[in-house]
Amino acid sequence: MKRRSRLRLTPAGTAVLVGSILLAAIGLVSGYREFAVVAAAGVVVLLIAVVLPRVTSAIEFERQDVPHFVARGSVVAVALHTRVEHTAPPTRIIDQLAGLAVPIDLPQLSPDRDTVARYRIQALQRGVHHLGPLLEERSDPFALATRTVRHDVIDEVLVHPYVHRLRLPDSGSRMRQARAIVPRFSEDPLADFRSLREYVVGDDSRLVHWASTAKTGTLMVRDHFELRRTTRTVVLETLDRSANDALFEDAVELAASIVCESLEQELQVVMRTRDRENPGRLAFVRHRQEALELFTRVQRTTPDDTLPAAQLRLQGDSGDQIFLVTGADSPLVTELAGNVLIARRLVVVRLHDGSTPLRRLPVRHIDVTSAEQFVARWNQRPGNL
Repeated sequence: MKRRSRLRLTPAGTAVLVGSILLAAIGLVSGYREFAVVAAAGVVVLLIAVVLPRVTSAIEFERQDVPHFVARGSVVAVALHTRVEHTAPPTRIIDQLAGLAVPIDLPQLSPDRDTVARYRIQALQRGVHHLGPLLEERSDPFALATRTVRHDVIDEVLVHPYVHRLRLPDSGSRMRQARAIVPRFSEDPLADFRSLREYVVGDDSRLVHWASTAKTGTLMVRDHFELRRTTRTVVLETLDRSANDALFEDAVELAASIVCESLEQELQVVMRTRDRENPGRLAFVRHRQEALELFTRVQRTTPDDTLPAAQLRLQGDSGDQIFLVTGADSPLVTELAGNVLIARRLVVVRLHDGSTPLRRLPVRHIDVTSAEQFVARWNQRPGNL
């Protein structure tokens, strides 16, 4: 574990130093030795203050059971284990996460036992953050100098966006079932039993219908057709000029909420972003954590780091519904709304700050100023845009 130390004078220490210099100068000019003696005493006290914080025992730190994946706004509980070779006086430790610092006052530490400090720190910002480094602060009895030691005890913490509870409509499911009944032989639990037929080489033996086989004397298997599940595609606009930082964070929350709610309804979901570093996969989302990790890492992007609309692959069968979550100034809205095949399935969630009027869109859309406003309006009349 690397340590780096820095020594600084406190305001009181700075005052003693300046006062000693002034008294020494007055003593030299006036010839009064008393001023020089007082100045020398001040310098001696400062030297003691500088040396004392360095002679205490080094402390070893280790965090245990730090959660790797937490929601924005949640409180992270930390257990910090400390060890010393020799007795160490009371010390102040500062831990930090995404710009938020938490001071912890440690008692006197003894080498014959480990001391565990337990504290909490709130995860206020979405993203990939590091818990740490730890800052150890020691001072002298006169509070004239403070020595700060940086301990590179660092743990990665993924802070995922807050997930709102949504009530999504099931109209897409009926649409899919009406147009997409596919005859096939399937063990899919979503498949529906249709009829019996004679066994052919290559059929799965688990599909054999033994009761009918016994009656007819011919090996019979179950014939199924499969009802495809509703599919949704959720697209997050990341172009930096489409929304400011605050609105973008709301957009991330809404995109994550739509994906997670769809997964809870056991729907098939594809999630895409225009962040070239974190575009998402073309395949269906496998589980909730996969979705949250993508929305944890995604960032606003410059035009050079933004995927073109063509690379989102929305032209084919990209779902019964396509949700585009974006700011008010996104050129992607116009591009997708102008595509006839996409427009009939497109739902635009447009976040804005209310400073300028919004132009009307030729597709279904909902305009809101915050994630909370969207959730309230959506849950009041689910799917009625």
